[in-house]
Amino acid sequence: MLAKFTPIVAAILVVAVATVTHGQVDDRYRPKIHFSIAANWINDPNGMVYMDGEYHLHYQYNPADSVWGPMHWGHSVSTDLVTWTDLPIAMFPDHLGQIFSGSAVVDFNNSTGFQQDDVNVPIVAIFTHAGDSQQQSIGYSLDKGRTYAKFEGNPVIPNPGIPDFRDPKVIQYDDKWILLLAAGNKVMFYSSTDLKTWEYTSEFGADPEQGEHSGVWECPDLFPLQFGGETVWILIVSINPGGPNGGSATQYFVGGFDGVNFNSPQMTPLWMDWGVDNYAAISFFNEPSGRAVNMGWMNNWDYANGLPTIGWRGQMTLPRVMDLVLVNGQLRLASNPAPELRTLFKNETYQTVPNQVVEADQVLEIPTGNSSLLHTEFTFDTRTMGIGSSLAICMTNPAGQEVCTGFDKGRERPFFLNRSDSGFVDFAPNFSRRITATRERSSTEAIKFEIYWDVTAVEVFIDGGLTCMTALFYPDEPYTILEVRHHGAGNPGGTLVISSGSIRSLYAMDELINKK
Repeated sequence: MLAKFTPIVAAILVVAVATVTHGQVDDRYRPKIHFSIAANWINDPNGMVYMDGEYHLHYQYNPADSVWGPMHWGHSVSTDLVTWTDLPIAMFPDHLGQIFSGSAVVDFNNSTGFQQDDVNVPIVAIFTHAGDSQQQSIGYSLDKGRTYAKFEGNPVIPNPGIPDFRDPKVIQYDDKWILLLAAGNKVMFYSSTDLKTWEYTSEFGADPEQGEHSGVWECPDLFPLQFGGETVWILIVSINPGGPNGGSATQYFVGGFDGVNFNSPQMTPLWMDWGVDNYAAISFFNEPSGRAVNMGWMNNWDYANGLPTIGWRGQMTLPRVMDLVLVNGQLRLASNPAPELRTLFKNETYQTVPNQVVEADQVLEIPTGNSSLLHTEFTFDTRTMGIGSSLAICMTNPAGQEVCTGFDKGRERPFFLNRSDSGFVDFAPNFSRRITATRERSSTEAIKFEIYWDVTAVEVFIDGGLTCMTALFYPDEPYTILEVRHHGAGNPGGTLVISSGSIRSLYAMDELINKK
């Protein structure tokens, strides 16, 4: 039976909605700047919406165990995208099935007719009912998301005979609601004026040559971005398996949308994140600044149920802001940490790394104040490095374990993130892989790395977010040593130039709450 409780502030380490069923919770591997829950299982972010000063993050949740199971919608809110308050479970399974992934909107014009007064504007959740088949249903809240009722006319989109038919994302386009959902190997589009009655309008992606198709498509998202005075539409599609480094990952398409059809000339897959632990990312509806801000599930279906956390399992990525950059005449998506995350910075521990040369096979150790929570930025000039040489930014511990990210000059996929010696890696056969990524920029341009280091997670943003890599790791003891290394294979006497650098210690979430 689910426990009753009063919501309290929990600063990313969100209070459990139910008691742990298989023993005590062990927090040794709990991240301190990423969203997690105190107990049991979470996966995909759902129902991400902003209303009246609050960001709502719903998520796939099993309140009875720390492995995937009967799916509910868990729920937390934030006023700053950094600290979160836990709320009771938003939606429970019923006679139509489990509550799979979906989205949420604010029905400002009461198109549904759910609003009963002049004050309480509905939040409408659109989700997949997963029972004998997968169907799309809606629920609504008239108290700012504190409680939800399901629509008595569910499902609003019955299953048309497609096994994988799920994860609805709803946006507003002119005076219409547009719904897109994943249907096996493609995205299907629907249109409605009231969120209850939907008309099928189009589809995208069935061509096996368009994008990556080696796994099932899931969790689509669609949002506009401005570039050069024009509106460009980005379609995000998660895929499992089929990621560029194995397992699950998220691809994107750059194109146009006219309210009916999404079109893109793009055939080659483009990856929102080359890492192995960012999946099912979607954006917030009604974001107050008009930005496209998303969060993803920080995990991979290759090993998700086997992570070595005890009593809890699952975390989300940091919030990211999406933008467009023109690279060699082509528009590319850039993902960067939301500026709100700078409230994590401990300004009193800020330090700079001056311009300097790192000789071949030299290791430069940089003081961290014995902290495992760091924000680091480095800009490198690699023109004088020899072909075949590499630079690495590493966090290590006294046990000799480490996580490194960096650049291998001359390789087709020169960026890397290596956790093969990061600590406990043997719990899954594919966990210790070395992650690699391509570069969009010219090989002669300076390379900038912006990195958020957590105790068991890292998010790497390169070249202004054009290349991102995200990964989990599980060391035996905290990483507190930061090193910049230059391995000088190739041309004799090659050098690496650090053009600039900075290191900031970060507040853990509980510290930030206490500071306020």
